[in-house]
Amino acid sequence: MISLLFWEAYFFNQKNRMEKELTKEEKQSLEEQAIETLLQYGARFSVPLKIQSKQVSKKVQWWNKHFPKLAITVRDKRIPKVWNVKKETITDLLAGEKEVYMRYFHIKPLYLGTIDMIRKLELEMNYSEDDIQNNPAIESNKLFKYTELMAKIVAVATLNVSEIADPLSGKVEELQKFFLTHLTSGRLQRLCMIIDQLRNKAGFTNSIRLILQVETTTTPKASRVE
Repeated sequence: MISLLFWEAYFFNQKNRMEKELTKEEKQSLEEQAIETLLQYGARFSVPLKIQSKQVSKKVQWWNKHFPKLAITVRDKRIPKVWNVKKETITDLLAGEKEVYMRYFHIKPLYLGTIDMIRKLELEMNYSEDDIQNNPAIESNKLFKYTELMAKIVAVATLNVSEIADPLSGKVEELQKFFLTHLTSGRLQRLCMIIDQLRNKAGFTNSIRLILQVETTTTPKASRVE
């Protein structure tokens, strides 16, 4: 399954290599394949929790080692049952290797209702490209006020159920707060870029064009009045 790390590598790390080694047609073909894969399977990502993982008691470790088929699973009661959480060992620059809880998410291909909800949320964002070009530092700081709105967009896309993903839903608010307290600004930005690709605006626009072209060619011309 496609992960967030894959898309981060694709959009950021492979760009320069593709420009040097591939022709324009080859680059376009690879980009189309990557977008098509994203549209078909969506993207998975994980977020580390801010609570220290509990160590399993020595008795349970001994039991699980000698009786793996009857292994005991110890659940941390601080973590809601509905969360998809697993322990992972990560490398910390200061603490070295440590075990943390990772919460897993899957942004599946977006339904039309979800795409429309995201569109309505985006209408709440206002910015001027000219102002950003003239005063990039000042205007960029102003745009940070939309951080909560971006987190809500990611929450709506992650839930991706018309009834639940309603921006006024309590589940959306709960997930929005989680992302606000657990995601960096850079990671939030990359998730929004992936969601933008999942909306497939180019494909939708082309469909509208084709429909309008068909209507234009099939509509009979008015009879000339002599």
